[in-house]
Amino acid sequence: MLERIPAIPREQTATRRRGGKLLWIVIALFVAVLIVLFFRSSLSRISVVEIHGTTYLTQDQVASSLGISVGDSFFMPGSDKLADRVKQLPQVKDVRIVKKFPGKLTVTVHEYPAVAVEMDGKGGVSVVLENAYAVQPSGVGSLPNKPVLTSWKKDDPQRAALCRALGGLDAVGVEDFSEISPDPSSAYPDRIRIFTRSGFDVLTTIGKLGDKIAILRELVENREPGSVVLLDSDTYSPYSAQSDPNGADEAS
Repeated sequence: MLERIPAIPREQTATRRRGGKLLWIVIALFVAVLIVLFFRSSLSRISVVEIHGTTYLTQDQVASSLGISVGDSFFMPGSDKLADRVKQLPQVKDVRIVKKFPGKLTVTVHEYPAVAVEMDGKGGVSVVLENAYAVQPSGVGSLPNKPVLTSWKKDDPQRAALCRALGGLDAVGVEDFSEISPDPSSAYPDRIRIFTRSGFDVLTTIGKLGDKIAILRELVENREPGSVVLLDSDTYSPYSAQSDPNGADEAS
């Protein structure tokens, strides 16, 4: 004979459900208390800020641009937001920010490289970066071995284009450049004149500089000093032959 299993009373089921809900409420409150305690503790605060990669910027300038300091929240603002703040500095080309728990913030700055040196007409000297921004030398005797920009206006867009072009060239290609000045014409508004340390006088354009640098390097290495024109057609004339009207040679 089969016996029926008595049904569980509904009141016991409801009691168990209420007990389960109460347990989850207690757990949630416990977790909330832990979170509050954590964010009030030193573990959630910045304890160390390390800044690397500065040359023309000071660490104080970078730290100030971050807008945070030791003791501030480790989690807010986020790394991307902090990086955007540092990128507002005109010397900064890129920046990498790494947070390492607990409390360590590492900032690695990549500044625009120096491409030239510039005189201000009053005896002052500044270093010109790839983005055409002029900065003070980083210390005594720290001027880079770069060409001197002469007769350029600060707001001349061709000056900015020149700096970008110089930044895109191999260092070996420009190490012989001594001085660069504007020499625009109606046909070539971006024409420039370059004097080299090896004694060459070069006429070219900012737009053609990248394509013509190999020709100029070959002339410097294999020919005696002279005048060089690197435009739509290329010519080379040694100083020793310039008294002869037929002394100009095609550069190759």
